[in-house]
Amino acid sequence: MRRTFAVPVLALLAALWLGGCNQQQGTEVSVKLINQWGTPATATVIYQVGDGAWKLAAQKDYGEYSFMVPPGETRYGVSVNCLPGIPLLSTFGFFTTYQLTTNDTTAPVFSCLNISDQQFTEVTVNWDVSAVGGDRLRTVAPADDSEDASSPDTVQALVGSQQPFLYLAYNGSFDFANLVGMRYERSDLSGYDNLTATFTAADTLTTGTVSGPSAPSGFSGCDFGAAFATPEGLFAEDLGQGSGSPCSGSFAKVPGAGSDDVYVMQASYQDIVNDRSLISMAFPAAAGIGNVNLPALPTAWPTSYSVTAAALPTFDLDHPDADVTGYMILYAATTATSGPTSYWQIYVSPDWLDNATGYTLPDLSSAPDFSGLKPLSGDEAMWQVAAFFSDRPIGDWLSSTRWIPTGGPIVAPVLPGTSMGAASISGTYTVP
Repeated sequence: MRRTFAVPVLALLAALWLGGCNQQQGTEVSVKLINQWGTPATATVIYQVGDGAWKLAAQKDYGEYSFMVPPGETRYGVSVNCLPGIPLLSTFGFFTTYQLTTNDTTAPVFSCLNISDQQFTEVTVNWDVSAVGGDRLRTVAPADDSEDASSPDTVQALVGSQQPFLYLAYNGSFDFANLVGMRYERSDLSGYDNLTATFTAADTLTTGTVSGPSAPSGFSGCDFGAAFATPEGLFAEDLGQGSGSPCSGSFAKVPGAGSDDVYVMQASYQDIVNDRSLISMAFPAAAGIGNVNLPALPTAWPTSYSVTAAALPTFDLDHPDADVTGYMILYAATTATSGPTSYWQIYVSPDWLDNATGYTLPDLSSAPDFSGLKPLSGDEAMWQVAAFFSDRPIGDWLSSTRWIPTGGPIVAPVLPGTSMGAASISGTYTVP
């Protein structure tokens, strides 16, 4: 009996031992890249474990990359160069870096402005907005934001089922004050098509109110704005306005909004003399929305804040408020002859800093496709550092699959139903 079972038991032990030897030890970090419409994108992805060298990440699938963080280590960095996916920008680099820990997230998401592998079509919109007193139409789709004072209008759209279209009727000019009606519809598109936007009295504009915090000493009253966003990448700006201290304003209510549709509401306060900003933001669900109260403002950065000027500068990441969710740095370089050469967006988690207060931008210039990141002596450097505060941790924000444009190539994550405050300060210097 003992001989009968000896061989299977030994074989089982050997298999378990060999299996353990072949398994990768540590924590896997899986990186996902998406474009502005939420579909997979590709780019050059490099990573760093702890303070080690930067290496190319392995590609698992289209738009997915991975690497291992070994036992005993939690800190890692990931950098992405979205440039390979952007045509006609061979002399310009746009880079994003996350400095996180496995406690923050093991599934970070990057959004790249990328039109590859996206199927577009053209649609003709025949419209009539007379029933709401309008004389012009604005059509917003995931691939277009078109304004026209005469019907029909031609709009670029994405091929796909249930593509969202937001139709906005205006009277006199395309300003929020002259917005008189809205329709929100979805259409199945397999190619060129004709769509119709005929407004009725039921499409007359309805609005909600927004209340926000007062401006602290040295800052202007608020400048409030609102936008509407869908998971498919439709992003309609200029749907609200407001001002004052305390902040007050109004926004347009989108009729028939879906459960995944969201508003992006922002009140900004400026200290122009010292290049400082304070921001109060909310991302309320659009369906059934009522009136909105924006969150309190964080403490402003001190006016004495400065960076250590260098090709790769050092930033003081020690905001006076103790409950910082994370830090974001924007760093851009320009030359007198060719203009912008690189744009770099960096997110840093407090857990990655591990009580350190100084942060120096990493040197990625030796990595493939990152050679243009480090500016040259004599280039003009522009920087901005922001501390942000939220009811959700930084790992949730940087794992979000919802991103919105915030100006130029910069995008930001969205978490529906959350709020955020931010304090930023900016400046320039000549690279020594």
